[in-house]
Amino acid sequence: MAVFFITAFSNTCVFAALDIRVRPYEGGYDLNYRNVDLQAGRVNKEVVVDITNDTGAQYRLTQVLSEPLTNDQGISMPQQSLVVYARQGSNRYGTLSVQTDTPVFFGRYVLYTSNQNGLSDSFILVYSLLVPPDQEPGYYRGRLQFILEPVNSTQESKLFVLNIAAQIEAQSKFEIITSSKDGVIRLDASNPDKKFSDVGINITGGLGKQFRITQLLPEILMSAEGDELDPESVSFIGREAKEGEVVNQEQPLSVKPVTVYTSGARGQADTFVLTYSLGDLSGQKAGTYIGNIKYVLEGDGIPSGGLIDTLRLEVDNPRIFDISITPELGGRIEFRDLKPMQQPKTYEVAIKVNSNTGNRYQVSQAVASALMNKEGYEIERDYFTCRTEPLDGTKGSVKLPQKTGIRKQVDTTLFISDKHGSSDTFKAIYELTPPPDVRAGDYSTTLVYSLLEI
Repeated sequence: MAVFFITAFSNTCVFAALDIRVRPYEGGYDLNYRNVDLQAGRVNKEVVVDITNDTGAQYRLTQVLSEPLTNDQGISMPQQSLVVYARQGSNRYGTLSVQTDTPVFFGRYVLYTSNQNGLSDSFILVYSLLVPPDQEPGYYRGRLQFILEPVNSTQESKLFVLNIAAQIEAQSKFEIITSSKDGVIRLDASNPDKKFSDVGINITGGLGKQFRITQLLPEILMSAEGDELDPESVSFIGREAKEGEVVNQEQPLSVKPVTVYTSGARGQADTFVLTYSLGDLSGQKAGTYIGNIKYVLEGDGIPSGGLIDTLRLEVDNPRIFDISITPELGGRIEFRDLKPMQQPKTYEVAIKVNSNTGNRYQVSQAVASALMNKEGYEIERDYFTCRTEPLDGTKGSVKLPQKTGIRKQVDTTLFISDKHGSSDTFKAIYELTPPPDVRAGDYSTTLVYSLLEI
């Protein structure tokens, strides 16, 4: 009997392997930049790269940006917005090529080369997102390809795809700064250096969409006495905007909204200055006028009534109540080289009153003595007269329309203002008719003008 022995051989085929895995350090499958503000600056995310190789052949790892970070509207971030560098000392055997910030771009870039023996290795790459301050907010997606390939081998390359996501948000901030520490805009009509006041507006963060800043007076400026200030007494103009357009022609304040600034198309961060200045307040009553200026944010997609800030505005119009004489007499009126039988001599003066009290007033005059020469010889009052005439624009009433003899030490009313106590001007004409027996010489007297509220 023949006995047969059958021997079974089991052949197990083991294939050399080259493989890669890229995983975000924070977990998950995507490189995710969540809730990144436009002013965040640099945002770092780490990924761990694990490479296994038992082929004994050298290999390298390259990177390609196959899809740039792009939102639903097709707007992409600049390539330099994403950079990569390797964390030093995180690998064991090979050589990392990205020791410093390296832009992530479409072309192939070698990240890592193994040692000659192609030992397995692991290392950390840091991807930094650098969002431009004018980037459109929104959700952006992109894609990175990692290609693991042998250096001098027919071994097949390995591809790993890492998705990138970034949620860009605009958290804008508007800061309004006044010249005063307490945030009040103060203008003073009595001081040339205080007739102007600057307000700086700083916009940080950007909105990602175009917007406008308007200003308005909710109410007319008013004094404690209830008097209103004409809004056109205060004007404003802007300057120094770099990204948007600021009002560049002087305009008066208004109770209606006025656009003072329009941003760039993407609502970029910007800084500009508004200068407020006082005009002519001669027609306004004295007092301190107080009100508010509101600054409002407007634009498509921006909720209505987007109040940025409200600033207090104070306009000080000090009391003015004075009189001036042209030509300046120095308190004396003099007729020189007077001789008998001469023609009458006249002397004219313009009298101007500046007043913002709002009260009626009168202008009076008095002479200390009759006209006399240095020897004390006097001319009788009937030969020395005064009359008053209105000038163009005179609002009040002259009170000596006819020649009237001037009596010494007696107050004589020359003029009464209109009912508003407006600033005004008129003319006084002094006339001397030399008496037949006048002694030749120079004659003078002292004139005193009085300005009184009535």
